[in-house]
Amino acid sequence: MKPSFSILSDLAHSRSSFVVKKIARSSFSTDFHFHKECQLVHIVSGSGVRIIGHSVERFEKDDLTFVGANVPHVWYSEPDSETPEPLEAVSVALYIDSEQFCEQMQGLVDVKKVQNFFIEAQRGLKIHGEKRALVTAILEEMLEQKDVHLLSSFLRILVHLCDPAEESYLNAPDPISTYSIQPHGRIPKLMYFIHQNFKDDISLEKAASVAGLQIHAFCRYFKSLTNRTFSEFLNDVRIGFACKLLHQSELSITQIALECGYSNISYFNRCFKRINKMSPKEFRDSLETRNRQKL
Repeated sequence: MKPSFSILSDLAHSRSSFVVKKIARSSFSTDFHFHKECQLVHIVSGSGVRIIGHSVERFEKDDLTFVGANVPHVWYSEPDSETPEPLEAVSVALYIDSEQFCEQMQGLVDVKKVQNFFIEAQRGLKIHGEKRALVTAILEEMLEQKDVHLLSSFLRILVHLCDPAEESYLNAPDPISTYSIQPHGRIPKLMYFIHQNFKDDISLEKAASVAGLQIHAFCRYFKSLTNRTFSEFLNDVRIGFACKLLHQSELSITQIALECGYSNISYFNRCFKRINKMSPKEFRDSLETRNRQKL
């Protein structure tokens, strides 16, 4: 299931860096897609399965999630238990052009915290507890607001979202991109090397050499930076790539394992299940089942 790129017409022809809208349809019927805008989505009515990045979860009424820029996503409706038809699909969505917003705010306020939030949001977020109730209430108010009142409500939502309390990530961080932006000279070079060679057998000696460190010093340094051993980190990168291939290709699971640098299929399956809590086959089946519904 390969995601398609979408252009949001509501923002494409607007000076505003955000737009809020209520969407009512017979079902959540969009294709698996991505766009450069971030998206906060409140499910007013309906239920089914949502896919955000590699996360596949059920959703119900009042589900509130935040999708980062360029993260593939889709919501699939499911039929009502008493009728063959799905419940009416109603949602309120807030779309944010994060780059434009940060440019507009530059010089007025310190936008570093907001920028960091938008970066972390590429993992996808689920908002719950009292924060969910507060944010959804503000979203509803925004539907009727204009001008300064609308902007004020938008900023209130950002304040809530930037506070990590009552938020949970839907995906593990992309290890390559996360550590490539760190201000450590040897790290970007090492991450580039891993990105280019993770399909091959990368020895600890070679990784230490690229980082310019002795093996023992490299192991301590890498563990202190990533909170993982080099072997664990390399597995995370490979399994992340495997998830992408399961999403976007028709390669067999054996072929995918080989493409990701695993010559031992049993070991690949164990690593995949440890990280994703399901086997590669279960992961792919869960996606294909929802895709066949064509809702």
